[in-house]
Amino acid sequence: MKHSIYLLIAAASLMFAACEREMAPKDDAPEAKATFTAYVENAPELKAVLGLNESNKPQTFWENGDEIAVFTSADGASQSGKIGYKFTASLSANATAADFSYSGEDTFGVGEYMAIYPYTSNKRGVNFTAYRVAGTVLPATQTLVAGSFDRAAAISIAYGTNGATSLAFKNATALLKFRVSDATVTDGRIEVNSADAISGTFRATVDVENDNVALEKYTASGVSQNNYVNFSIDGTTALATGTDYYVAVSPCTLTDGLKVILNGSVVKTISSTDLPALQRNKIYNLGTLTLPQKETKTLNFDFSGTPLTGWPTTDNWQDGPGNLTCVYPLDGVNYNFILTDCGNASKARVSWTQDKGGLVLWATWRYVGLPALEGYKLIQVTGSLCLANNSKRKAGIAKSVVADNTAGQNEFVSGGDPIGWTTNGAVYSYNLENTEANTVYYLTCTNTSIGTSYLKLVYEKVD
Repeated sequence: MKHSIYLLIAAASLMFAACEREMAPKDDAPEAKATFTAYVENAPELKAVLGLNESNKPQTFWENGDEIAVFTSADGASQSGKIGYKFTASLSANATAADFSYSGEDTFGVGEYMAIYPYTSNKRGVNFTAYRVAGTVLPATQTLVAGSFDRAAAISIAYGTNGATSLAFKNATALLKFRVSDATVTDGRIEVNSADAISGTFRATVDVENDNVALEKYTASGVSQNNYVNFSIDGTTALATGTDYYVAVSPCTLTDGLKVILNGSVVKTISSTDLPALQRNKIYNLGTLTLPQKETKTLNFDFSGTPLTGWPTTDNWQDGPGNLTCVYPLDGVNYNFILTDCGNASKARVSWTQDKGGLVLWATWRYVGLPALEGYKLIQVTGSLCLANNSKRKAGIAKSVVADNTAGQNEFVSGGDPIGWTTNGAVYSYNLENTEANTVYYLTCTNTSIGTSYLKLVYEKVD
């Protein structure tokens, strides 16, 4: 059976004749088993591509190849481990309406529908009694796009009644909009209280009676939420001044407001009195952000290549805990790293192992002492997981090494509490507060193992 579901993506006031859809030729395409065309509520900034319409205002468009995941109650009221049916847009030009077609091998049955943009192939828990879809990921690391946002984070949700011929997509996230005044900003972070969640894995829920959608926290194996979103263009490219950028966050009530961090420095703090909550389908303008006038030093250590002389290169390189100072020359200066383990460790288990892609802490209670700089305090630590995906991996920034892991507990730097290092190639960052100059702090594995292909360390001069 063929269905048509209409999906229009802009405010009625921004609809113009010039935006009519143009369908790409389908001569060589497989025959579609189902086709949807659908509507999204009017929030012109909240979809994949931003352009300008005839009134020179922001206008959103579907792109050729856009994908949505559609679930049908014909597969059962409760579906465990379900992968959504992939419906793909076929367009010859960006447009405000697009046909999405399914041409897969499975039969797509008529029933109630729930749909999510963007499509992902991860398995979901789907429930047509509670109307929710688990496993909806809002990335904790987002790629900035000038005048737009990371399309992987632009989550929208739709529900259709039994046999419906239309779906109304609703934006599930809030957007934070900002500009920068400095031409040296390369990365940043939005951070809220540790009790709040603005990124991670959520349940997408639909309130069918009140026609609303939400992202809901939940607990399951391998599922976590985060109180931060990291953002950059590519980690090194500077943001353009006078340009709008957007970061997508999950709606939530804010316990202590939020902080905005650029290049490792806090540049804006908003209290929960001024901003009590983030609401879906809202854009919050953070204004033009300016770096504080403080002298910083950024050191980039690459561990992806051949290990330097003097660094251990294999796991279990010594019986008993290691306490080895290893030198990394950078721009004519020798920087000291300390590779060590808790005092009662049976083996030394920190090494620069090339076939693993970087500097590896092979087990819990392993430490990398980071270089201490005279006259400078450490304010940011950033790395990228070089090991395989594992939802249990965690690491933090500790003040010291425990003598006995059966009795002692790590004391973490403010801003350095453990976070998940779960995804290969993903970037993980800590913005530290109340650190001191000429002091060693420790990257510490707190669960399973971690490894990083590089370490970017930002220090701030202390007056």
